[in-house]
Amino acid sequence: MQLELEGKQFGPREVLGRISLSVAKGERLAILGPSGIGKSTLLRILAGLDPKFRGRLDAGDRLALVFQEPVLLPWRDALANITLPTGCDRLTALDWLGQVGLAGHENKFPRQLSLGQQRRLALARAFAAGPDILLADEPFASLDPETRERMLALTDALLTRTGAGLVLVTHDPDEAAALKARTLRLQGNPAVLQND
Repeated sequence: MQLELEGKQFGPREVLGRISLSVAKGERLAILGPSGIGKSTLLRILAGLDPKFRGRLDAGDRLALVFQEPVLLPWRDALANITLPTGCDRLTALDWLGQVGLAGHENKFPRQLSLGQQRRLALARAFAAGPDILLADEPFASLDPETRERMLALTDALLTRTGAGLVLVTHDPDEAAALKARTLRLQGNPAVLQND
């Protein structure tokens, strides 16, 4: 994945400046910065969800996205929350549920799962898509410290097992360290990436 961003604006406000960024399969990158600096905007551009920017994105890699909120289908059970969006078969979905510690929960609906379980289901869905690169938008926010540590360890293990790359946006350098990711900092007005 390669981004050559000339700029991104919302109305008259220039949010992101010139950014050159490349991430390969297996590489782990964390983009740090305070709330409101444009981290999520940058991730949406990388994911191809926001085409209204000046520049060029070459995203030939297979991507999966984990949002700040689990973004699950409330009217579908855990199994369908993996099979429908990814197109994977039932056995693959069951395997991923097992890998994230949700074996036996395949018939539960999101409302029947704790926030930590919902986050694990979102992670299983992302990995079931077979991504070259996982894009993660503060996926550990609002978790209690113990659940957060378990989720970080699980994500690290799954990245290692699958060989997927990672682009994580976060305000917390401890998350980057736990995931063994090199760090860049988004700062300025308009925001640009700088070595941390």
